[in-house]
Amino acid sequence: MNKFFRLFAALLLGAVLLPACSKSENNGKPLIVACEASTSPYCYYTGNEAKPVAGVDIDLVELIGKELGRPVQYKIVPFQQIFTLVAMGKADIGAAGISITPQRAERVLFSTVYDVSSQVIVVPKNSSLTDEFSLKTARVAAQEGTSDLTLLRERIRPRIVLPFLTQEEVNASLVDRRADAAVMDRMEAELLVRATGDAFKILEKPLTKEQYGILFNKKDTKLAEASNAVIEKFKRAGTLQDSRTKHIEVLSALPTGAKEKEEVKPFIVCLETSFAPFVFVDNNRLVGVDIELAEAIAKELKRPLELKVVPFTEVIPLVMTGAADMGASGVSITPERSAMVLFSKSYESGVRRVLVNEGATFDTLDDLQGKVIGAKKGTTNEDFVINQLHAREFYHYDNATQAIIGLLNNEIDAYVDDENEADLAAGKYIGRVKMLNIAIPAEEYGFPFKTGNDELKAVADKIIEEKRANGELQALFRRYNTRYKAIESNGI
Repeated sequence: MNKFFRLFAALLLGAVLLPACSKSENNGKPLIVACEASTSPYCYYTGNEAKPVAGVDIDLVELIGKELGRPVQYKIVPFQQIFTLVAMGKADIGAAGISITPQRAERVLFSTVYDVSSQVIVVPKNSSLTDEFSLKTARVAAQEGTSDLTLLRERIRPRIVLPFLTQEEVNASLVDRRADAAVMDRMEAELLVRATGDAFKILEKPLTKEQYGILFNKKDTKLAEASNAVIEKFKRAGTLQDSRTKHIEVLSALPTGAKEKEEVKPFIVCLETSFAPFVFVDNNRLVGVDIELAEAIAKELKRPLELKVVPFTEVIPLVMTGAADMGASGVSITPERSAMVLFSKSYESGVRRVLVNEGATFDTLDDLQGKVIGAKKGTTNEDFVINQLHAREFYHYDNATQAIIGLLNNEIDAYVDDENEADLAAGKYIGRVKMLNIAIPAEEYGFPFKTGNDELKAVADKIIEEKRANGELQALFRRYNTRYKAIESNGI
């Protein structure tokens, strides 16, 4: 992988606190700035231990700190955590080339606009992709937590979405051809094209115009007002343009001169959050059998665990491309999937069941021929409905909750899901939903890994066998089934 794309990710995953150089270092309350250091040229790692972080946003917040007589400290965190830290009051400012959007403005207070750019599509120079409509059948990458990824999922909707934690990983996916295209900020795109010797091109038509601001807690209006005054000076004096030019020149020189730092890589597990007892949300935390097994595997590997929440349809593609080390959420082992990924040993067997409204007269699978049937997107249940039940019309749902609502509203005649999910739904809606007395042949569940990653598979197999042998695996399923039923029965 090109050094340029690995350069800044080294310290990313672990909320590192770095003291800034300031004349007022020992005076006043520190100004805590949460930022993500792979958003060039706004905030990036320099490779210089004396001052490891730099960028347009860093220049700006240093000026704010100087004006207020407050030393600046940086919390380097994943992009999506910036908003949480500021909203909770654990950081005074959030900065990282952040686009101002109505949805974000509901959580935080934005400064006045300090820069304007656009979102663009980057493709290999010889690519046949020409515009956003041609991406429908492509594999397209974007950084997790950004407006780029939102645009990709909600507007472009390509065949495969590849979310990566950092911009460097997005760029790297283009270089090694895991992605056919990527959506990113124009300045990041220009840096990529320059750094790779014009191996890539920016498609002519921009997707959107973006306005950038820094973030404050909604209650911290005084800090926002003081900062806005500094931003206006920053813009009027031409300092913004000078800062941008300076950092683009610095970044262009980094691939050959930057120093890389080595760090234990996180064990990245991608999963979907609504498949109890494998994965579900309890008190705003992800819990379940798969979470416990993933934690045990990460501990065995001596690597920090990182959970990446994605739609179920993205689990296999992310593992295939190496964007995630392992997939989870009760993934059924099938011949088709086994041709694309490497599966662990099975850790659970299950059957699929059919749910219908209480008054329905269906009794057999033949009764469902020609009916309107639903299933979750990207699942083997979806394949079963389409290829074996021959539904007259088929509804794809993102999760079981949406499907049950569709069933209750007579949007569909029946819903097919794994037995655990179906049993939980039938128990929750007694008198309204019933489960047909049909058990469709069992499936085996396993964890997918990228083909060739035998080392990870071996560790997962070891953990599965140990927990099966000592009875812990069976106990996990009992515990999380009981917990999920309690949550549903209490309406929490």
